Amino acid sequence: METFEKGSKVKNGKLSVIDLHGTWREMGRQYGALMAGELRDIYERAILGRLMAEASEPTMLRAQAEKFFANFPYRLKELLRGMSESSGLSQEELKLVNALEVIASAALSQQCSGIAAWGDYADGALVYGRNYDYLPWFREFDDDLLLACFHPGDGALAVATLGYAGEIYAVNGMNEKGIFLELNNGMPSGGALWYDSRVPAVAELFSFLLDSSTLDEMESFFQTTRANFAYIVGVADGQTARCFEWPVFEVKRRESHSRHGLTVLTNHFTEFSWGLPRPDDKTFWMTRSRRQNLLSLAKHFKGTINEKVMKNIMDTKLEELGATTDMTLYQLVVVPGRYEMWFKIPGSQDWSFIDMRALLRPREE
Repeated sequence: METFEKGSKVKNGKLSVIDLHGTWREMGRQYGALMAGELRDIYERAILGRLMAEASEPTMLRAQAEKFFANFPYRLKELLRGMSESSGLSQEELKLVNALEVIASAALSQQCSGIAAWGDYADGALVYGRNYDYLPWFREFDDDLLLACFHPGDGALAVATLGYAGEIYAVNGMNEKGIFLELNNGMPSGGALWYDSRVPAVAELFSFLLDSSTLDEMESFFQTTRANFAYIVGVADGQTARCFEWPVFEVKRRESHSRHGLTVLTNHFTEFSWGLPRPDDKTFWMTRSRRQNLLSLAKHFKGTINEKVMKNIMDTKLEELGATTDMTLYQLVVVPGRYEMWFKIPGSQDWSFIDMRALLRPREE
C-alpha cells in the first residue's frame, strides 16, 4: 500500500484504488501525489502524444478543456487545485487530462450498454451489468484506470467514481448509501447539441451522488437540473433501478410496463412519450441490436440472474447476440445492496472483486 498524507493507494490488477479523506483541497493533494505517474502518462502519451500531435489547432483543445472545466462546482475545482500542488502537473495540464474523453470525442462519441435485473428477473438481490465502450486506442491506458473513493470533510456522502485517472467527474459511481449510477451517451435520440454555459452533466452526477441518500432524492436532482448534452443514466439501489433519458431540454424517467424488474440502456431513448423514431442501427453503433440482445438474454435467464449469470451476459459479444463489442474498454457487475462490485478489462484482466463496503464505510443513521 502506498500512502500520502491521509490518502492511500492499492492495486487491483491494472486498476488503481485510492482512498481519500479531508477537505476537497486535501483530497486533491492526496489524489495528485498517489496518481502522479498515471496522470503524467495520460498527459504525455494521450494529450501531447496523440491528441495535440494530431490536432490542426492545438490551442483549440486547450480552450475546449478550459470551457469544459469553467462551470465545474467549486469543490471539484478545489480538488484539481490540490492535485496541481502534488502531481507535478500544472492546473492547465490537469484540465486537459480531466477533459481527455471530451476532446477525444470529435472522432466518435462514447457508446455504452447497461442492464439491471431485480424482482422476477433476478435470483436474489438486484444486479447491474455495465459495458463502457469508447475509442479503441484508449486500451493503451488500461494501467491508468482508477477507482477513487472520496470521504469529504464537509458532511457530504462518501462517493467512489471509476474512470481514467484525472477525470474528476462521474460516468460510473457509487455512494455510501449504496446508490449506483452509470452514464450512457444519448446523442442518437437527443441530438448533438452541447452547452458550454451549463455545468457538465458528468460533474452534476458526481454532485448527485454526494448529496443523494435515496433514489427519490436522486430523481429530484434529475428533475431540477438541465443537462449540457444528451445522456441516458441508470441508477439503482438494493431494491430497484431507474433510467433517466436526459436531453438538453427536459428529462424523463423511462417507464416500463411490460418488463417489471428489468431495465436495459444503450444509446437511444425508448420512453414512448417522446414520440421519437428508433435511430438507424449501423449509423449509431448498433444501439438497437445491443438493446435487443440484452433484452433477449434477460428473457432467456429470467429468474436466475445473479452476479455469475450477469458476468456471462456481459461476456457475450455482439456477434454472439450480446452487447460487448471491440470498443468495450472495461466492464462492471454491481450488486448495490451488498456493496459488491466486479471489474473486468476484456482481454487484459478477468473479473476482479472489489469490496465497496470496505471502501465506502457506510455510516449508520
